[in-house]
Amino acid sequence: MANYSIKTDLLKVKGAFVTNIKGKTATKRCLCIPIDDSGLFLGKQGCYLNMTAIEMQNPQFSDTHCIKVSYDKEVYEKMTEEEKKAQPIIGGLHQLERKQEQMAVSGYMTPEDEDLPF
Repeated sequence: MANYSIKTDLLKVKGAFVTNIKGKTATKRCLCIPIDDSGLFLGKQGCYLNMTAIEMQNPQFSDTHCIKVSYDKEVYEKMTEEEKKAQPIIGGLHQLERKQEQMAVSGYMTPEDEDLPF
């Protein structure tokens, strides 16, 4: 089974922005994504973003698939063709290549050391 590398630009999710939020002891730079506008949904165990990996016809660079937000059927059907086409690519996906490990050789045999029967 292959392993894949996935990169997503969360700032391309609809409504996402970076802002500073001040807490009791520090100010932190935070990514904010509105749940209702972005395609995110709250479940029992967390907040989820469904995405789809679409195989590219002519892959560029190392990515073989582009990643887009996957909307519920009802939401997608309500979109106009322009809205559907305007959905941004939020990332890319490519298969990780496994490098075959080479066995290290730690010594050399000289003809005097040979005691092989062949």
